[in-house]
Amino acid sequence: RSMYNSMISPLRNLHFKGALWYQGETNAGRSSEYEALLTAMIKDWRVKFADENLPFFIMQLPNFMQTHPQPVESGWAGMREAQRQVTLKLPNTSLVVAIDLGEWNDIHPLNKKELARRVALQVKKKVYGHRDVVHSGPLCTDASVESGKIILSFEEGTNDLMPVTELKGFALAGADGCFKWAKATIEGNKVMVWSEGITQPIKVRYAWDDNPQEANLRNKSGLPASPFQMDVP
Repeated sequence: RSMYNSMISPLRNLHFKGALWYQGETNAGRSSEYEALLTAMIKDWRVKFADENLPFFIMQLPNFMQTHPQPVESGWAGMREAQRQVTLKLPNTSLVVAIDLGEWNDIHPLNKKELARRVALQVKKKVYGHRDVVHSGPLCTDASVESGKIILSFEEGTNDLMPVTELKGFALAGADGCFKWAKATIEGNKVMVWSEGITQPIKVRYAWDDNPQEANLRNKSGLPASPFQMDVP
C-alpha cells in the first residue's frame, strides 16, 4: 500500500501511452498466483488512470540460474507461463520475450539495450501502428495432434520461422504427466513435435527450465519464441 500511495497514486492525473512492467523474480515460488495478481493490477491501473485500453507491455523473465539435463518443474518457467497467459486473456497486453538475454549468475542481466529494442518493436506496432514491424518472436497459439505428433501454430506476423539444423527445447508428456525430451522439426510456419516413447501426448512444453540455454526457436527477424506450455485437445 505504501508503494502504491507514494509511487503510483500521484501519477493519476497524467496521461500515458502505455505501461512497461518488468517484475516477477520474487514471485517465482508462487507462480500459480501471479496471473490473477497481475491481471487485477492491470485492471486497477486502467481504472485509476481512466484509460480502459491502456497498453501494457510485460517483460517476461529472462533465463537465470542452472540449466537442467532432464525436464524439470521450474518456478521461473511457471512465472513466464503466467505472464504469457495474462497477455493471451487480457486485451491490449503484450509479451516481451527475454529468454536469451539473461545470465546464469546475475539476476540483473547486462544486455538491457537489446531488451529495450524489443520493447520498442512492440510499442511501434501496438501503440504507433507501424504495420510493417515484426514485433515479436514466434508466439504459440494452437496445438493439435496428428498420428502421435503435435502440430504447433504461431501468431500471424511472428511465424516466419528461422530454419535450424536441430530444433531443441521441446518436451512432451502423456497421461502420466511425466515430461520427456522430444524431437521437433520446422515445416513451413509450423513446428512438429514427437517422442518415440510417448504415443499419445497430451501436453507440450518449450524452453521450460530456469535457464533453457539450448532452446533455439526463432523467426527470421532473429526474435526468440516465448517459452510455453500447451495442452492438446
